[in-house]
Amino acid sequence: MYVKSPLKKSNSKSNRRGISGGRPAERKRRELFRNGNYSGGSSSGNGVKPNSRKKEKKSKLPVFTPWKVILASFLFGVFGILYIGHVFSTQQVYQEVQQLQNEFNKTKRLYDEKRLAYDRLVGPKEIYQKAREQGFVNAGPADEIIYLEP
Repeated sequence: MYVKSPLKKSNSKSNRRGISGGRPAERKRRELFRNGNYSGGSSSGNGVKPNSRKKEKKSKLPVFTPWKVILASFLFGVFGILYIGHVFSTQQVYQEVQQLQNEFNKTKRLYDEKRLAYDRLVGPKEIYQKAREQGFVNAGPADEIIYLEP
């Protein structure tokens, strides 16, 4: 009897390269044109890939130095104090405006009451009543047409 063990799965990756006919794949060609590294087949890098060239590393200072943090926190505090002072002064002015509006409304209400009393004193009803008390007679409407003689 012949016993066979189960097949092992291979650990190699499948070939993901498409058939390009000897040219770089379409995706790579787009990247080459975008980056400006495509030279049309001529090699200008003397056999060295452009990305693998060693770049000079400059020693960079950290972005947030202590004096920058201190300056930023000081400016933040100054602007915060200015903003809080502005809020308090705005609230005080708003209270003054409300107080003046209340005074204005009270004065306007008193004026309207006095005006109504005055209009009642000098209105047509009182005038006609005083005229009758003094003996005047109401002539009625003037519907008659007056003709002038030449």
